[in-house]
Amino acid sequence: MALEVLRSGRIASGGYVGKFEDGIGHIVGNPHVVSTHDMTSAVFLALHLAGVRAGDEVLTTAFSCMATNSAIAHAGAMPVWVDVRPGSVEMDVADASRKITARTRAVIMYHVAGYPGPAKEMAELCKARGIAFIEDCDNALFARQDGAHVGRHSDFAVYSFYPNRQINCTEGGALVCKSADMATKARQLRRFGIEASGFRTAQGEINPHADIPEIGWAYTMNNLCAALGYVQLEQAQENVEQARANVAKLKTRLAHIEGITPINAADGADPAYWVMLCLAENRDTLLQQLKDQGISASALHHRNDTYSGFRTTGLGPKAETAYLQEHIIGLPCGWWLNDADLDAIGNACALAADGSLNSSLSDQA
Repeated sequence: MALEVLRSGRIASGGYVGKFEDGIGHIVGNPHVVSTHDMTSAVFLALHLAGVRAGDEVLTTAFSCMATNSAIAHAGAMPVWVDVRPGSVEMDVADASRKITARTRAVIMYHVAGYPGPAKEMAELCKARGIAFIEDCDNALFARQDGAHVGRHSDFAVYSFYPNRQINCTEGGALVCKSADMATKARQLRRFGIEASGFRTAQGEINPHADIPEIGWAYTMNNLCAALGYVQLEQAQENVEQARANVAKLKTRLAHIEGITPINAADGADPAYWVMLCLAENRDTLLQQLKDQGISASALHHRNDTYSGFRTTGLGPKAETAYLQEHIIGLPCGWWLNDADLDAIGNACALAADGSLNSSLSDQA
């Protein structure tokens, strides 16, 4: 497919962009899909279409990827950090409710590592308070809540097709809009604000009578990246199901290991499992020991409220986010792992946890 595009010469634009958007729309159950250069540009477009401007406030979680929260700064807005629920990675809706002010224009809810958050509750809160709701489905493609794909409760949902996501386009994102009108506007803004149907004459030249009433950006996904994503659409669901099966096996393997507790998905949620999330005592020691044994474990993110560039007050050391940051660990669970690999991960966790416990006891002696 990539060779087909390269040989055609239609690399910047072409038919695979629309085919890929249609495929994503079929997966998420919404046809209003607008592909973008990357995920951050999709978040920025969502904020712009939601009316977020300089000086406004956007509620978001600090335990997140900069690919999401950097867009708030680019829009000239201020992030307001919302805590997570105890023992989970879910945005705390009650805390969000307390932090909404007259300057709040939008809420971004991140479905962390493919674990669905309380989107329905947040959608109801946002509707009652008259603010936009954006679901960050970054690595949550195929994640479901109450039987339906995540992203359905929001005004805008955002997806990523970075190389380590469920679908790898080498780079790319998508903005899924609730309405056709918003999707049309997003398509114009992702290409400098151009209305494609009337921008060029029958001879292919720029129409001197065409107007651009709102100047947009260069946020389009190219035809080559779209083709790479398109050929993965059929296999992606099966890969996610295999990751789910791997997590089930890992949970059984970790059940009797002290010091490592899997984070459970919310009731009715079926995660896409970018990684398997756990809470671990002596996390840093455990993490290093796993890495030393060749296990690609990770602390996932670093809380964004510590970065001075956002020019906002952080959540503080007693926040649930602080606890999460100090204890979270993500274990590999991808579709490419076989039973021997999963056993190796389980054995490594058992040895590392025992070593961490012994080290902790020695330190206290």
